[in-house]
Amino acid sequence: MNPKRLAIKLFTARPLAQDGLAAFIGVFHGFIQRAAVPGLLIDVADYAHVPDGPGVVLIGHDVDYGIEIVHGRTGLLTTRKRAGDEGLRALFRDALGRALAAAHAIESDPGVSLRFAADAVEVAILDRLAAPNTASAFELVSKEIAPIARAVFGDAVKLENAAGDDPRRMLTLRVSGGAAELAAVAARVEKL
Repeated sequence: MNPKRLAIKLFTARPLAQDGLAAFIGVFHGFIQRAAVPGLLIDVADYAHVPDGPGVVLIGHDVDYGIEIVHGRTGLLTTRKRAGDEGLRALFRDALGRALAAAHAIESDPGVSLRFAADAVEVAILDRLAAPNTASAFELVSKEIAPIARAVFGDAVKLENAAGDDPRRMLTLRVSGGAAELAAVAARVEKL
């Protein structure tokens, strides 16, 4: 399976108020100026006014980063795109590394006070043709990403279908492990 796009979502340790999204416009413009996160960064889009919408998005050529509040949960959504011929395992590892690097950059930025929980991520396969939300596709994706998930989140890692059995939804896996610091999780990804 070679999806062309994959999204990783890291959730924050505490929710952010809707009006707190505006600070990320300046933060993300600073990321472009300093090349603070991986990828060719292009622009910032402000959708903070949209309830349960994409929030504030840092648009890139090969990756997008967005801070969003959906169903009351604040998260960093990292969307890896233009993956070329990378296999799913390599794409997952790359997207996870970029998501963790962006989370670290956000935590380090003095313009915001936000911390991320590093014990779980959601992985969405943004290709319904290659990976429909079915039990067989879930098993195939789980088998592909499990070795990396175990190396990063520990042997007790759990992979669950976060999208339920609704075939209209994208295949989304919740990958969870034990509590860990963001830096420790990022270091494990770097070793892969």
